[in-house]
Amino acid sequence: MPKNPKLIASFIRLPQAVLRFIKESRDEIKKVSWPSRQTTVRYTIIVIGSSLALGAVTGGLDYVLTIVLERVII
Repeated sequence: MPKNPKLIASFIRLPQAVLRFIKESRDEIKKVSWPSRQTTVRYTIIVIGSSLALGAVTGGLDYVLTIVLERVII
């Protein structure tokens, strides 16, 4: 079985590459401007409210169209 020197070299460099990735990721996370708790809660409420409203509109439209189609078909 012939050995592939490039494959062996890549396995040797793998731990260094992983450590470099972790270090660079940590450095990038430090640069992030994190929102305050109040802002996060506000945006979460907006997203949940919007999702519920959109679900209600979609469900209502589905219900109305189902009734209309049943009357047209029958």
